[in-house]
Amino acid sequence: MTVRYAGFWIRALAHLIDFAIWNLIELAIEYGIATPLHLATVAQQILGVVVSLGVLYAYYVELPQRRGTTLGKEIFGIYVVDGKSGKNFTRKQALGRMFAYLLSYLIVGCGFLMAAFHPQKLGLHDLLAGTVSIRRKKSETIPVSDPKAHEKTDEAH
Repeated sequence: MTVRYAGFWIRALAHLIDFAIWNLIELAIEYGIATPLHLATVAQQILGVVVSLGVLYAYYVELPQRRGTTLGKEIFGIYVVDGKSGKNFTRKQALGRMFAYLLSYLIVGCGFLMAAFHPQKLGLHDLLAGTVSIRRKKSETIPVSDPKAHEKTDEAH
């Protein structure tokens, strides 16, 4: 079976969708709580940080660890799998990806840009967490470390 690595541009678009969904959920929860309670500015900011961290964890750790993908990635058939087995990745790997996302943002997106040039389309978050993003059907399992698997990406870069 051929491994079809998810390329940079399709992943960037999926990430933008995920970012928008995450922010909408965060804002809905934050203002759904803060507005009716008429919280002071400082209390509202503290609530905002707590809600943001909670939604960040739920969306980028729990959701993909359980489903193998986020909502934005699922639209394009992108699934994150363990880089060695090709099967579901662990919660520890999901948490590592989330922290590496933050690291990639700190270095002005360079960690994400790495996927454009890596042969297996791995970003910093994939390298640090031992994961790979592939395009596949939901039920399909592909052993990505299989030496007989042909490397194929969904885009030239």
